[in-house]
Amino acid sequence: MKNIFIAAAFLSAHFLMAQSYAPQAGVAGSTAIPSNSTLFKSWATGVTVVRGYQQINSTASALANVGTDASATGMPNGSIVSLGDGGNAVLTFAKPITNGSGFDFAIFENGFISGQSGKAYLELAFVEVSSDGVNFFRFPSHNEYPSNYIQNTTDVGGPGFATMDARYLNNFAGKYISGFGTPFDISDLPDNPLLNKEQITHVKIIDVIGTNIDTYRTYDSFGNVAIDPFPTPGGSSGFDLDAVGVINEFNILSTAENQKTETKISLYPNPASEFIKISTDKDVEVKIYSVNGALVKQGKTVNKTLNVSDLSNGNYIIQIDHNSNKQNLKLIISK
Repeated sequence: MKNIFIAAAFLSAHFLMAQSYAPQAGVAGSTAIPSNSTLFKSWATGVTVVRGYQQINSTASALANVGTDASATGMPNGSIVSLGDGGNAVLTFAKPITNGSGFDFAIFENGFISGQSGKAYLELAFVEVSSDGVNFFRFPSHNEYPSNYIQNTTDVGGPGFATMDARYLNNFAGKYISGFGTPFDISDLPDNPLLNKEQITHVKIIDVIGTNIDTYRTYDSFGNVAIDPFPTPGGSSGFDLDAVGVINEFNILSTAENQKTETKISLYPNPASEFIKISTDKDVEVKIYSVNGALVKQGKTVNKTLNVSDLSNGNYIIQIDHNSNKQNLKLIISK
């Protein structure tokens, strides 16, 4: 009994030291956005769902089967599509999402309040975005709960279930209950030449697998086990996606306007060995990335020229910032 008390006290102390993030919907300081908010400009218009298993660690498990792909488009209405353990959904939009002021989009799930103050039954998912439908980048997520929370916690919600406090969760879809969107700010993503933060065309939602079994457990961006403690081994297994709402929408200019405001930039020689010259009307800020997205060099041109002699042979992506218009070009170094 003494050991149980000590364990419970340790968990309580751990949670008191955490509580780093915004609380549940309805609690002061929450960032939850109600579905009828005028912040939303539009909703996802297309979706492709890849279902996961109803119970991933079962040898005879069927796939999740509640809802249809179309359930995830349009406004949230309680009609959901269940992703299953590790399943995912990729959503598209009539207009791209842009990195504007504050939160840029929000994701709706069907979690519900547990009756305990500020706590709820939640199912979580990782969130990634893409500007080309090929290269996806994950929001840095953080789960402050210990990996054995569901096994040892005294805060249970019934046999096999545990409630969760939103204050210990960040950048997970499903943090907020039904009717309230969990918002995401594109600024939270590190810069990468393969991601145009001004024109996000795809949002991917990936179920956080609800098990702490070694082979199947999933991890947040800090290396913490990121299980959700609400397993539903049935047709509605996994994250239940209701909708994705756009807050900051990209304004698509006409072709003529684009041609008027955007100057086409080129560089030469390419391949290069010592220097490159950039065809701009003034010196510009330049960032050079490896093909894997790692920043390897940055600086400003001098007389529209940049020294690249310190780069090794290989392929690079050079990002040029000209009049706040960023363009990416391929660069080959060959010596």
